[in-house]
Amino acid sequence: MVISATTGGFAVGHADSITYYASAPEPGDGHRATRTGGPDHRLGSYLRAVRSAADQLPHPGLAPELDAPSLADVYVPRRISARAARAPAAAEQVFTGDDSIRVLVAGPGYGKSTLLRQHLLSASRHLLTTEADPASSALAFPVLIRAGDLVGAPLLAPAMAHAVTEEYGPFGLREVLTEDFFRRPPRLGARWLVMVDGLDEVPDRTARLSLLDRLAREAGQTDTPYRFLVATRPLPGGELDRLPRAADHFTLEPFTDDDVRTYVHKRLHALPDADRHVRAFLNGVRRTRLEELARIPLMAAMLCHLYEADTDRPLPDGRAGVFRSFVELLYEENVHKGVSDLHDRAIHTLVSRYQIPEDRRTVEKAAEHAREHLPVLIDYLAHERISGNRAPATAILTAHPHARRPDKVKPPLWDALLASLLRSCGLLAGQGGDVEFLHRTLLEYHAARHATRDPQARTLLFDRLFPAQRLRDRLRRASRRRSGIKPLDPLGLEPSYLGFLLDALLASEGPLATATLRAMEDLFGSAEITGYHLLKAQLQLGSSLPRPKAAQWLTAFANSPAVDDRNRVEAAWDLAELEGHLDDGARLLTRLAGDRALQPDHRSWAAEILAGLEGHEMTGATLLLQLIEELAPNNDPYSLLGTARVLARLDSHGFLGVQLLTECAMDPGTEDDIRCMAAHCLTELDGHRESGAALLLDLAQYGSVTAAQYLSEMDQPHREDGVGLLTAFAGDSATTPDDRAEAAMALARVAGYEDRAARLLTELAQESLPGSHSHLTAAERLAEVDTEAAAELILPVVTGRRLHPDNRLRALRLLARSTTHQGEAARPLADIAADTTKEAHHRIDAAAALAELAGHREEAVVLLLGIARDRGVQVWDRITAASKLAECGEERSAELLSAFAADPTAPSDARAMAARSLATLDGHRATGLRLLAALVNDPRADTAHRTNAATSLTTLDLYRVRR
Repeated sequence: MVISATTGGFAVGHADSITYYASAPEPGDGHRATRTGGPDHRLGSYLRAVRSAADQLPHPGLAPELDAPSLADVYVPRRISARAARAPAAAEQVFTGDDSIRVLVAGPGYGKSTLLRQHLLSASRHLLTTEADPASSALAFPVLIRAGDLVGAPLLAPAMAHAVTEEYGPFGLREVLTEDFFRRPPRLGARWLVMVDGLDEVPDRTARLSLLDRLAREAGQTDTPYRFLVATRPLPGGELDRLPRAADHFTLEPFTDDDVRTYVHKRLHALPDADRHVRAFLNGVRRTRLEELARIPLMAAMLCHLYEADTDRPLPDGRAGVFRSFVELLYEENVHKGVSDLHDRAIHTLVSRYQIPEDRRTVEKAAEHAREHLPVLIDYLAHERISGNRAPATAILTAHPHARRPDKVKPPLWDALLASLLRSCGLLAGQGGDVEFLHRTLLEYHAARHATRDPQARTLLFDRLFPAQRLRDRLRRASRRRSGIKPLDPLGLEPSYLGFLLDALLASEGPLATATLRAMEDLFGSAEITGYHLLKAQLQLGSSLPRPKAAQWLTAFANSPAVDDRNRVEAAWDLAELEGHLDDGARLLTRLAGDRALQPDHRSWAAEILAGLEGHEMTGATLLLQLIEELAPNNDPYSLLGTARVLARLDSHGFLGVQLLTECAMDPGTEDDIRCMAAHCLTELDGHRESGAALLLDLAQYGSVTAAQYLSEMDQPHREDGVGLLTAFAGDSATTPDDRAEAAMALARVAGYEDRAARLLTELAQESLPGSHSHLTAAERLAEVDTEAAAELILPVVTGRRLHPDNRLRALRLLARSTTHQGEAARPLADIAADTTKEAHHRIDAAAALAELAGHREEAVVLLLGIARDRGVQVWDRITAASKLAECGEERSAELLSAFAADPTAPSDARAMAARSLATLDGHRATGLRLLAALVNDPRADTAHRTNAATSLTTLDLYRVRR
């Protein structure tokens, strides 16, 4: 043990692990801070700086006017839905556990950043007062960093050190944080919780995928000091699937009506007669049709702020109205916040550098001109940002006529003035050496303001958004068309940004508003799938669409055979939720639930929605019973099970559903998987949890791995039963190798049993013939728990001469995932990909694995291009190769994918894959979506493939999916 004197205290510990005991702790900061690797204040200094910054900076996650202390008073606990969870759980659970990497997904304004910053603040405060005992060493020390700060950085630790030092330097950080500080654990046995915010704000898809790959590789290291939590808006094209299968995905739920009421009570409690104001506020929300909008936390905060500012003023109508009023209020309130004085001082500081009167007048005039036009400059900055310009804000603004730098002023001085003007306006905040909008939605609003800033700009935007349908309109536009102006496809725009643009055009004076409504009729009223997706996104966002027109369009979609079954039911549900149209939506749902041309699960879903509408439960239950009678003779157990599950949830006829589920679970003549599903359904129902668990236990004891897995996902004591059974299955040589591997993987998903699962998978691999299917399956499952251990198992067999070619490729792909051994996989993978005697799908798989290896991307791209362009290769394989190119962000894949997707001779499922891949490629989203929609509407295509194409449109995240 080492005991040494230090400045201001003493240190006790071993040479490689020292605990620092401060002799004079700061009030409220606890008695000691710890650091693995050196007797310094850096960890405590970092935590105190985080707390200090939270106390002083506006809080960007929820609303710019809320600082952290007030946020703590009004913060409403949220819910998350995990990918495999049965019910929403407390949002704070996203930070717990020991998973190496997790993802948090939520739409604009849903509070991702708020949740992360709330945890950063609360955890930092807690850690400042936590004793350095063995129990506390297991805590995760939070670090919040923007995804953009990690893009392009060669190493993670230096990027974190630079970004965090820049962020917290002004708030009491005593010294520069080094890369060594973040390369090692914060305490012995502890890890850093690296919260990566705003992945969706990285504009380049290739950069996003590269960052995900880097995080996944780091998370897969056995000795990594990091856990990762990645927060993002929904991303298109399954980008998050690049993460390991074991990575947990969570979705942040919107406010419920009760949450809104709770939040409003907390916000307005200081007003005299607070209960009256809460009632008035909620009535105002209903009167202005903002209920759905108020469930978005950002919008709830803005609405409350508007109400507090003037309790007699009606709330604005629609999302754009809320933002407009909110920004106007910020500018009004700046009068009371000394912003004018800050601007005066910034201008005076600059002007005072110049002694010649003429120079002083020139500089002062330019500075005052920039201040006078600051709102215009902010709109322009937002427009440039949303268009992909990532230059520093000051560099962007200097190019604008209202912020042009005088020749007498050196660039750094002018940049400092512009940055000062921007930082103090209330809409932007410092981010490293630059400034960023406090919220992405604020950026979108201001960008739309720039795009619709005057009649000429609005006319130009209209021409770009809506192609002319009538000849006279095309001729009129041709006479005013400017060279170099490209069209804007609504499908290629962020739905939130598109909503602001449409709102501005609808609010235009004169014939432009009428023309916009007519154009929207073509956009939304075509009763085709793309129109529905665009409309649904705008309804969910709260855009100011005419409600009678929206009802008309939704009715057309719900009745249209060109729309797939699932979206027809969604459209009817949307109509029922539209103000004043509940009964209209109920009639459509009734019709769809009884329509035998629809798939049974969609009919069941329509009846379930209907039963949940006020006054329609009995009708929904009756339709479910009728469907069960239809399905019973048809031997369709999955559909029957799904319908019984829905029926069991209803108050009126739940007992019948429970009876059906119980009979199914106990029927020895039914497949085990279906019996397990039925028993699992019972465990989800109040009052039937124990009976369902007993049925699962009975099935598991007779050899069902699935039943044991369901038990392991329950609370104690059933989880213990499931864990014991999974352990037994995974170690039982009488169980098939595939089932043993599946049991071990199920065990790995139970918190605290990852090591046991890894040991069982290792034993299974060692018992199997090297290079066999069983050996490789065990190693592949092990790689999801411990990549390097799997690579060590597989390395000896990769070079084996007798290894089957299929198995060799599997082994090489597994080896390529290893950080330590991936270099040994590169040459064999390249050889397979280049060998024209091999099966094309093997060559593609090899090239795709090669593309993931550092330094081999270009080689892999050339190989994939060769396959995609080879007319001697089957079209499905050529399309697959082109799709892999799109995953690499390769622009040359666009032409190939477009041609494949439009080829009527190609299989319809292959065409759908081509269109889907094209939609994920930067700059080609709209084209891909339209090609996908064309396939949905193609009567010559296979029905199942059309349905899959429609599902692909949904999963490309044009809107929030409710099921």
